[in-house]
Amino acid sequence: MTNPPQNPLGHNPFGSDPFRGVPFGGAPTGPPVFTAPPAQPPHRPRANTLATLSLVFAFVFAPVGAILGHLGLRQIRRTGEPGRERAIVGMMVSYAVILVTVIALVVFSATAAKEPSKQAAPTTATPRHPSPTVAPADLAGLIPSLTDVKTFTGDQNLTLGPVHHRPNDEATAGQTLDRPECWGTLDVGQPNDYNGGGMLGFYLPIFDDSRDPFNAVSVAPAVAAFIDAPAAQAQLTKLQSGWRQCAGSTLKVTVSNVPTITFAVSGPNDVGNGITTEELVPQGLPQLSVHAMAAKANVVIDLLVTYTGKSVDDRARQATLAVANYILGKIPG
Repeated sequence: MTNPPQNPLGHNPFGSDPFRGVPFGGAPTGPPVFTAPPAQPPHRPRANTLATLSLVFAFVFAPVGAILGHLGLRQIRRTGEPGRERAIVGMMVSYAVILVTVIALVVFSATAAKEPSKQAAPTTATPRHPSPTVAPADLAGLIPSLTDVKTFTGDQNLTLGPVHHRPNDEATAGQTLDRPECWGTLDVGQPNDYNGGGMLGFYLPIFDDSRDPFNAVSVAPAVAAFIDAPAAQAQLTKLQSGWRQCAGSTLKVTVSNVPTITFAVSGPNDVGNGITTEELVPQGLPQLSVHAMAAKANVVIDLLVTYTGKSVDDRARQATLAVANYILGKIPG
């Protein structure tokens, strides 16, 4: 028998027990089992941004909240985002805030409107009329001087006659008129035309050149001061009303031992600058009387200019406007 081959190294390098006495545990059991992590909850999409803002602005600025709510609902219908209930609540709250605000403003306005009348009721002070713009003592300063009147009329033979400080009917004394209510049409300063009250002063000078009855000039500028401008306007309205009653008619004046004179009345005419005129023409005589009136501030002007002679119509009208505008220019205001 042959002997087994010998270890050339003469011995087992690991000894007779290569595992050094550690028992053999058998085959490995294999890799460890992997355990999956717990499942996460499904992701929920965020509510529509406009719907959220609608609810916020409902308490900040309601009109914007209502608009955002409508825009949010439109966007939700298109995208399918959640937040529909939030948009509806935002709109409802916004409209409720708007309604309450409007009601509060209406109540506040009604209350504020009543406050002035409540505060003004206890006032019992007696109203005072403002001081007249032109005092009675200053009326004479409104009238043009004799030199001015000569220039306006072109008659250098004029003289200053009587001056009246109250309305009177001296110029019509001894005369009768078929329509007595029309004396204020034929002449100035008639007492019945100035009995309404409120007059503080009256001034009427007479400028006259009667040397030649068929070539004569007369200027009678009456000015009256009233308590205030409304009173002066009331007097002007009264005078104009009398004019309108007599306009377009004929007036018959009777004087003792003199034939009846019939006057044709035309007008009233608006000639500018607040001046109204009417014209009186006696039948059968080359004469024209231009009656003018105006009011400014607290003063009423009642002016009569008469020319006798041929071709005097334009001269009479021009002189009337010149005197009236002079007086108006002297009145302050």
